[in-house]
Amino acid sequence: MNSPFAKNIALAMRLRPIISLSVLLSTPLLFSQSGAARVNKPFDKEHFADGDGLKEALSAIKQGDKLFQDGGTHFTEALELFEKACAFNPDNADLNLKMGLCHLNGRFHHKALPYFQAAYGLKNDIPRIHFLMAMGYHLNAEWDKAIAEYSVHKTAVSRVPDPEPLYNSADRRIAECQHGKGLQAKPVNGQVSNMGPAINSEVADYGVLITADGERMMFTSRRSNSTGGKINKATNEYFEDIYGCTRSEHGWTEPLPLPVPVNSTINDASVGLFNDGRTMIIYRDDSGTGDLYESKREGETWSEPVSMGENINSPANETSAWFSFDRKQLYFVSDREGGLGGQDIWMSRWDGVANVWGEAENLGPRINTFEDEDGVFIHPDGTTLYFSSKGHSCMGGYDVFKSSFADGKWSSATNLGWPVNSPDDDLFFVLTANGTTGYFSSVRPNGLGEDDIYRVDFLPEAKAEETASMFGGGTISRNAGMKTVLLKGKIMDYKELAALEATIELMDLSDARLVATFTSDPTTGEYLVAVPGGRQYAMIVRAGGYLLHSENIAIPLESSALEMNMEIKLQPIEVDHKEVMRNIFFERDKAILNPSSLAELGQLLDLLRENPSLRLEIGGYTDSDGNDDHNDQLSTERAYAVVSHLVNNGIPSDRLVAVGYGSANPLVPNDSDENKAKNRRTEMRVL
Repeated sequence: MNSPFAKNIALAMRLRPIISLSVLLSTPLLFSQSGAARVNKPFDKEHFADGDGLKEALSAIKQGDKLFQDGGTHFTEALELFEKACAFNPDNADLNLKMGLCHLNGRFHHKALPYFQAAYGLKNDIPRIHFLMAMGYHLNAEWDKAIAEYSVHKTAVSRVPDPEPLYNSADRRIAECQHGKGLQAKPVNGQVSNMGPAINSEVADYGVLITADGERMMFTSRRSNSTGGKINKATNEYFEDIYGCTRSEHGWTEPLPLPVPVNSTINDASVGLFNDGRTMIIYRDDSGTGDLYESKREGETWSEPVSMGENINSPANETSAWFSFDRKQLYFVSDREGGLGGQDIWMSRWDGVANVWGEAENLGPRINTFEDEDGVFIHPDGTTLYFSSKGHSCMGGYDVFKSSFADGKWSSATNLGWPVNSPDDDLFFVLTANGTTGYFSSVRPNGLGEDDIYRVDFLPEAKAEETASMFGGGTISRNAGMKTVLLKGKIMDYKELAALEATIELMDLSDARLVATFTSDPTTGEYLVAVPGGRQYAMIVRAGGYLLHSENIAIPLESSALEMNMEIKLQPIEVDHKEVMRNIFFERDKAILNPSSLAELGQLLDLLRENPSLRLEIGGYTDSDGNDDHNDQLSTERAYAVVSHLVNNGIPSDRLVAVGYGSANPLVPNDSDENKAKNRRTEMRVL
């Protein structure tokens, strides 16, 4: 079974279905114009006295014709044979047409144009030549010339409709050119660049995944060093494998195939990633159709991929997917029945009781169209959806669009603009948590061949810059409304400094609601958490046999995206070990618990219930403001307020002791409002 990635990545199946030589060279004349600048020379003895050279050229053409019909990688081989014949006779219209078609179906689509122009100059009655020249101009972003050629072809088929649907699409392609012309005239602020030979190869490279901190990358490729080294008979290409690399001080490390069990001898493609960087969604076609699987990483080892279940995988093809920031929703692409077009974007909610993904819901006409959508990505800000589509206001092939979720619905899709989008396919857009760097795959004139992986660096301020040639430059505005907080670091044992597998829970302090749950890597202790900003969170870190550790994460909406690196050392549950409870809050100068304390108090209750022999001292502390008697009394009353809450929720009173320490034992000098806030605290200590 050919991978849906092959269907979506191979150009013959997207903007350009495979165009048959036999159809083009045998179809009745659609239109004719005069004015050939060169003389068309047949390959015969009348025009060439060199019999041996003629024989070799004809043999090359015959072999090339056969390879062309086989498709896939054979387009390149056919082109080499046609070029050999062209060196003998460059003035043959049919041969130039064949070479143009090889490029159109091969690795460098923009190179087709001069061959179509040459074919038309030599023989102006070639069927559909104006449509083909229009496609050539289109792929090179020569919008007006493309529109003119599409219009000529449109006039011809209006009298005699073409039996092939592709050649009746002039109106749609004219609209694409008009969109492209308008978007290119107003490029947005940023810089697009090819990732170069350190990442890209001469074959297709696509399906890029990037961790939220931008330090680890996975992508899909069809290189000769793939697992098993087998060739897909349906495409004449190597089977897909997932490749991985990491960022170093010298750039990206060499991409290498991920080992078994992630990669296998069939198609394995990277199609989604949880923002902790340790859960990857994989496409496989081992059941005859495309299904989605999940694999988890510990250290550098990925687990055996596990099917995502019957509500996600269907008898149809599921081609890409992405988790929401809290892993409560899965957005995925499928061509199952009930959609609006071919491939649609669907959403499934996690059922924590049944431990399965629920029934799929179509995202509807604001996102999906009668054409194909693919490459879905949900940003960690929790509200921004990126995807590629052929049905919205595109400039050619797939374009990248975005939509925002507000008031219970998705906004109308917005084209990301030039130069992120181009006349060819632009797919699998992903973005780092801070919103400054994006990655995507595209087919462009400055590429190494077929799809390459590109990087876009978003700029903070709009600048009037000329768009660089070959679709490599231009400007893109950073999304000022995108707010995230990226938390990363390590979790270790306080005494042994050994890595710990710990649970990290983020709770919204406004309502004590659990927002997201993550785990640290059991091998390295590393964690990576990316969540929406503009909120105040209680970050609770827990592991069996240890006191809970808490952090207060407050990101106001007006702040920029923030990255926090924290090395957390958990205290074993042993006598005299203690932890500050950073999310216990009181009314000003009172011993009345603020409702925002409920999140951490709930976690403390769980700790005591899970460890029935645990006894704790709850210590209250103040800053140095006020007199000692007042501070001692206030700190004692606050400690008792916490103990009373725990007792009222079922914890035996003999397991708890309340002590007020006043302004004694400050953590930091009381020389600023920020430091005073740190000293006003509640601590737990093991008795």
